[in-house]
Amino acid sequence: MTTALAQDYLRGRMQELGFADQYYLRLRHFVLRPKEKVSIHADVHLYLLIHPPFMVRIQSLYGIYDLTVDNVNELQYEHQGIIEVENYASHLQHVQFIQVIIQNNDYAPPRPKV
Repeated sequence: MTTALAQDYLRGRMQELGFADQYYLRLRHFVLRPKEKVSIHADVHLYLLIHPPFMVRIQSLYGIYDLTVDNVNELQYEHQGIIEVENYASHLQHVQFIQVIIQNNDYAPPRPKV
């Protein structure tokens, strides 16, 4: 996914959620060492995966992104809540997201149906 496509997607998604111009974007570029895991606490932020990596697992309440699994029927690029990012490769990996920061203090994120 290109950054331009992600921005177009997010513009529509934020309008859909009722925050048409009440947000700003931040590029997040994580560098994970071999076998490293990180947790991102994004309760009121939305993270959109761009430049999907191989040998990396990204999981949140919204779902999972992992190109090596065969027991899911859809991979998720959009994540929120506690986001677990794990590099299970034996080499350095880069994971890039666009972080959407909502400028409304009353925002309660929608919870996906599990």
